[in-house]
Amino acid sequence: MKAIIVILLFTFQTLNAQTNNITGTWKGDLVFGERKMDIILDFVHNQSSLSGKLSSQSQQLKDIPLSKIQFQNTSLSFEVPLAGGKWSGELSNANELNGTWIQGPYEIPLNFKKQQNSIEFTIKKRVQTPVAPFPYHVEEVNYLNTRDNIKLAATLTIPKGEGPFPAAILLTVAGPNDRNQTHGSPQHKPFMVLADYLTKHGIAVLRADDRGVGGSEGNVFESTIEDFAHDAIAGLTYLKQRKEVDPSKIGFIGNSEGSLVGPLAASIQGETAFIITLGGISIPGSEVMLDQADAIGKIANLNQDQIKSIKGKTESVFEILRQEPDNNKVKKKLLEVLKDQDSNPSYSEEFLIPSSPEEQVRLFATDWYRFQMNYDPAPVLQKTTIPFLAIHGDIDPFVNPDKNIKAFTNHLAKAGNKEFAVVKIKNLNHVFQDANSGSPRAYNQNEISFSPRALRLIQAWLSSILH
Repeated sequence: MKAIIVILLFTFQTLNAQTNNITGTWKGDLVFGERKMDIILDFVHNQSSLSGKLSSQSQQLKDIPLSKIQFQNTSLSFEVPLAGGKWSGELSNANELNGTWIQGPYEIPLNFKKQQNSIEFTIKKRVQTPVAPFPYHVEEVNYLNTRDNIKLAATLTIPKGEGPFPAAILLTVAGPNDRNQTHGSPQHKPFMVLADYLTKHGIAVLRADDRGVGGSEGNVFESTIEDFAHDAIAGLTYLKQRKEVDPSKIGFIGNSEGSLVGPLAASIQGETAFIITLGGISIPGSEVMLDQADAIGKIANLNQDQIKSIKGKTESVFEILRQEPDNNKVKKKLLEVLKDQDSNPSYSEEFLIPSSPEEQVRLFATDWYRFQMNYDPAPVLQKTTIPFLAIHGDIDPFVNPDKNIKAFTNHLAKAGNKEFAVVKIKNLNHVFQDANSGSPRAYNQNEISFSPRALRLIQAWLSSILH
């Protein structure tokens, strides 16, 4: 699961003439579990319109334009496309804005206080983050998922020189995520690092914002893995129309949830040249989640009785979701199960899910969670015969490497796949960092965004099958 990600990209809209009440700098703290993230708003009134920018020192974001600002009387709201979120509230007095941050199923209080002066700080970058000028072509593109009428926004990087080139489409972990799969502060941009490396080695790369994030339309939590597969197919269709791309050499590279999307998209559309899974899933979703309870429980230093208690509650959630189709009844039953969680061990902060029962209910009752829980990739994998590479880190607590390696091997062998490889890399975590710990708490402490060992392996394998 992803934490509340305050990685935002906005434009502005015209407001009414009362904007002078909120011009200036405002500061608040977004608290999610044990995490606290500062949010800084700067509003400027120009003639008849109000524009705004968002910054965050803790998130290392600066001067991000705000979008769909609405201000009337004392009510203020704006949207956060890149995070798939929005804020709305009231100007309670000249110096306070009180309201709520909403992102998918999460609703978190977020209040601001007026500052006397602007707030300045320096943005830091991770050592691997690519910096322009680039030795390849970079284009910001849009394309349409015609089945769902969803516009997707993406970056396409194309090697210089004579084409056509092979191409890879990158598919993100469980969302909402931007096209770079950005996380941490200073920001890790692992998909930007991967795209940069592959493009420098002669492979075009398409990476898109998830639904409802950045420039992409739709909503992640109202969608399913099947919907994401059609988004991936839309990307494949778009690349086949580009003269710089060899239409017979386009494939998918997916991390975690993206590892489910790629094979499914290939099975629906066909004409896919390869699939690479990173921390990929080859067993049913509910089994993955229960395995996570064991692994994360050990990281959180819980004893076996505590882990058993959490797994029991998780299985109760699964049972309700399987048996009750009425979402209103589901929410009521889930709340009854989750209400007594204060008397039970919890490690929601490690899982990066909300801590309150009400927020958990909103998450578990989404179409996205229901589908992921029930989805079994076996039928698709057992029919997948195109070149396939599955890479796992041996310290990944979110996708059990040994269990999923075994299942990948069995499924692909049953398919009669003659060109597949399954690899486990020592000291590699779920987001493909070289690390000593698989805990998500350690992601931000790691300076490396994407393991150079994994980059070399991916490129070498692609070179061998695309010759």
